[in-house]
Amino acid sequence: MREQTVQGRAQTRRAFIGQGAFAFLAAAGMGHRAFGETEPARLRFGALSDIHIRRGKGSCDIFEKALMYYRDQKVDAVLIAGDLADSGLDSQLRRVGETWRRVFPGDRRPDGEHVEKIFVTGNHDVAGWQYSAARKFGITKEKDGDDILALHMAEGWKRAFDEDYAPMYVKTVKGYKFVGVHFDPKGGYHQEGAIAAFLEGHRDELAGSKPFFYTQHFHPKGTCSSPWAWGEDNGYSTAALSAFPNAVAFTGHSHTPLSDDRTLWRGAFTSVGTASLRFLVLFGGRENSYIYGERNNDFQQMPALTGRDAQQGQLVTVYDDRIVLERRDFANDLPAAPEWIVPLPAHASSFAERAKSAPVPEFSDGAEVKVERIKGKNRANEETEQMVVTFPNVRGLEGGAHAFDFEVTVEAEDADRSKIWATKRVYSPHFYWAAEKDDETVSCVFACSELPPPNKVPTVRGRRFRFAVAPANSFGGHGKAIRSDWLTGNFGA
Repeated sequence: MREQTVQGRAQTRRAFIGQGAFAFLAAAGMGHRAFGETEPARLRFGALSDIHIRRGKGSCDIFEKALMYYRDQKVDAVLIAGDLADSGLDSQLRRVGETWRRVFPGDRRPDGEHVEKIFVTGNHDVAGWQYSAARKFGITKEKDGDDILALHMAEGWKRAFDEDYAPMYVKTVKGYKFVGVHFDPKGGYHQEGAIAAFLEGHRDELAGSKPFFYTQHFHPKGTCSSPWAWGEDNGYSTAALSAFPNAVAFTGHSHTPLSDDRTLWRGAFTSVGTASLRFLVLFGGRENSYIYGERNNDFQQMPALTGRDAQQGQLVTVYDDRIVLERRDFANDLPAAPEWIVPLPAHASSFAERAKSAPVPEFSDGAEVKVERIKGKNRANEETEQMVVTFPNVRGLEGGAHAFDFEVTVEAEDADRSKIWATKRVYSPHFYWAAEKDDETVSCVFACSELPPPNKVPTVRGRRFRFAVAPANSFGGHGKAIRSDWLTGNFGA
């Protein structure tokens, strides 16, 4: 265990007011200006995760780009919440260190101020050499044994970052404490009580109203993006951090988009997902997404979005009375979404409570739903009679909310009433990008066999149906629906 102290100087906050400025106070009509903009920031740091550096040319490009952005914002530290080396190789970790030194030679900004490394390992750093992707790259223990980081982690860490390795550590940056917990190389995610014992051992320097910052790779169980995100830890960190209401955890692994407001959680402590600088993993349950390991993905009518064209991170600025988190779209050099403003001192605010005040996306006046019947292919590449439902995106460019996804409903006539026949959800093609870069239109595809069948009464021409589309925020709050014309045809089974 070790403690390092880093001195620096306060910086005046760079002005950035996100459109719609959703956060806690901002969502209630109190944006960033409610706090004032003249007082100096106490601390500023970058927060990344899952950079997945490989051997190939260009693998470090987006990482270097992110570091240069942080350098220009005069950060005091950069936090990386694990999965630095994609295949767990010493040579990959050295590339991380080399890139760092190109941007921050001697761990310093151009003005000479120190920039601290708050780095921890993830499962890829420890076990990536065993994964199928490594085998595709021709990596084997027999051939690359000397390059496997897990076999000499302490030496590899020292070579890469010019600092000693310790399973858990505390660093001090401008008077604020950072706790780093490396991925447990013995499997699992640390033994019960280990994290709690470490934090309790440092209680005198961590406890109080002043926030401290914690990082590990897996999300603490039951916090940000839970229970939908894959890869939570075993709950030991949640139990340990719950004894410190001033703790702010930054964790990765799930690659969940920062455009999802549930990536920020506030309960017994604050938990923030850090997305990924390599690619994003989208929640399933949408017609153009997929769920890992689910067989029925093949029955969906649209290709799955991969998130491979998305790279995200955060710029965190700390004031006496708040923490401001800029959600950054590094693929487009723009804000990914309005900044989060977290008031201090910390207090709990559940997803349900935040949903009540979260902005709801709305279609523009005159928005229309268009429908086209085509001969297409489903995800299993089978030829299928399909109905393509197309409608305008809700990007929030005029100060409104950017849609997280859309609910598309088939409303079928039934005697003198109509009923819900089928419902799907769909993402816009680039909902995780900055709003101005997202696509202008969105489509949702139904197989004709999913639509209402003809009415069996011979004297009735056919059952009428139509499509209703409603935009939604990440909490499921719906805007007003728009509808297609009524349709009649011999669809369905």
